[in-house]
Amino acid sequence: MNKLDLMARKVDELRKIASKAGIKNAKKYHKEELVEAILMAEKNVELAETESAKVEEKVDNQVNKELVVSETKTNNVPIDYESKKKYVTGIEIGTLVAFKLPNGKVKSAKVTKKSSKNEKLKLETDYGAEYVVSYDDIIWVRTGKRWPRGVYNLLKGITSENGQKQ
Repeated sequence: MNKLDLMARKVDELRKIASKAGIKNAKKYHKEELVEAILMAEKNVELAETESAKVEEKVDNQVNKELVVSETKTNNVPIDYESKKKYVTGIEIGTLVAFKLPNGKVKSAKVTKKSSKNEKLKLETDYGAEYVVSYDDIIWVRTGKRWPRGVYNLLKGITSENGQKQ
């Protein structure tokens, strides 16, 4: 949407758009403030999607390279923590993540609690299993609609180039 389109709308409609865009306290904003906040939120989403796509491609390529090199069963799942640091530290309750267990297996779960001080997350799987994991054990924070191929393969237990489960 552009500024002219938004300015042509009623304040109640703008508040609904703002609410869907995640803008807090939209009722307190004047029309011009709402328009600016909506435009800023759209810009932030576009930037986050672009950055997420770049990081996703980088991590997907790295994971796939590791999978090609590792034809044998391994308990070492490659994790590039620095590239994911801002996603892990800014994670919200309810976000889906892929994480590494001490035995090397990879699972997915949603975040139920977060401790920034201890850098730990409490996670719950679809089956109700709960885990407390360190930020360092998070392999991927799901920000889009799909898992990268390498992370998806790890979740399925596929650890070799030829698609064999280990």
